[in-house]
Amino acid sequence: MAKKEKLQCEARMKEIMTSYYTEVFTSEKPKAWVTSGAPVEILHAFGVIPIFPENYGAMIGARKMGADLCSAARDLGFDDCICSYARAIIASTERGEGPLGALPKPDFLLACNNGCGTMFKWFEVLSRRFNVPLFFLDTPYAERFVKAHERRYVIEQIKRIVNDIGRLLGKKLTLDDLWEVLKLSSDTAKTWVEIQKLRRARPCPLNSPDMFLHMAIIVTLRGTESAYDYYEEMLAQVKERVEGGVGAVENEKFRLLWDHIPPWYAIRDFFEFCADLGACFAVDTYTNVWQGEFDPSRPFESLAECYQTVMPNLRLPLRSQMYIDYIREYELDGFVIHSNHSCKSYCLGEYEIARRITSETGVRGLIIEADMLDPKFFSEAQVKEKISAFIESLS
Repeated sequence: MAKKEKLQCEARMKEIMTSYYTEVFTSEKPKAWVTSGAPVEILHAFGVIPIFPENYGAMIGARKMGADLCSAARDLGFDDCICSYARAIIASTERGEGPLGALPKPDFLLACNNGCGTMFKWFEVLSRRFNVPLFFLDTPYAERFVKAHERRYVIEQIKRIVNDIGRLLGKKLTLDDLWEVLKLSSDTAKTWVEIQKLRRARPCPLNSPDMFLHMAIIVTLRGTESAYDYYEEMLAQVKERVEGGVGAVENEKFRLLWDHIPPWYAIRDFFEFCADLGACFAVDTYTNVWQGEFDPSRPFESLAECYQTVMPNLRLPLRSQMYIDYIREYELDGFVIHSNHSCKSYCLGEYEIARRITSETGVRGLIIEADMLDPKFFSEAQVKEKISAFIESLS
């Protein structure tokens, strides 16, 4: 595959993430470990440094450290059926190992189950091991019309979490402080969505692995000026690609949808293999999560709406329709669903979703089995054989 020029902002991204992790490891500010689907804006408004074990898990996978740490977790009593992010991070904290060593001990934990139910159990383990408080946001599955009592339930939890964190830190959160962060988060999400929309162009300017790389900032730093400025810069550069007819994949022939977290240990090889076959993943569900917009007159209500209705927390009919809409809007030729060994609740219903997509659109798909972090559940030869046959069938 011909080497594609990187976006100029990629160097800036690395600087931002280096600065972030430097602060994580050296700052005296209070720190909280947080799940990716939890309302991180609250932490930024309190002046707390958020640390995302899931993001660090992706780094562990990309550095090919997952197999060793997952094996170490098994020796600690954590079975292979448990989420590999959880296993690797627990082992990392016990052994002091990781891309940058073990993450620093948090002052408290903030978790939400809108991604999966494992989060609560994982963070319970962390709470016991670190002996720190755990604040938890429970989000009922979202249907087409969210019930009023469910919304009130989530709002009251958010208010309670704010009060509890305030008591722990000995400070009060003002609505002005919260709104300043919410506005930055909302504006950043809007810019991210505009970047995603540009992927509708032919040829597609960004392949999914590009988005997996650039999403690091919106995960860790949404609600900050550095995140907003970065994506404004990225948006301008992607527009230049579209205007110049520059595609992410040379000689793009097929446009596909990718569903779920990628296998981090094989990300470059897998997607380059697909690109060599002329396939570009023009849209993916994983990086389309960050779409929240907030209302200054309803900050807590806005937070509840945003975090209850993220894609993994939608019931099956809504998820299916989202995928169908992507197929049509991005004019896709097929879809690939990653049946992730670590994400049983998310993967439940994948075959039904695939059936509905094909029934509604006529577009066919492929389901491959692997794991995001633990390579023992990934057969490279088998996956490549399946993807090669599938892409050939699209001709």
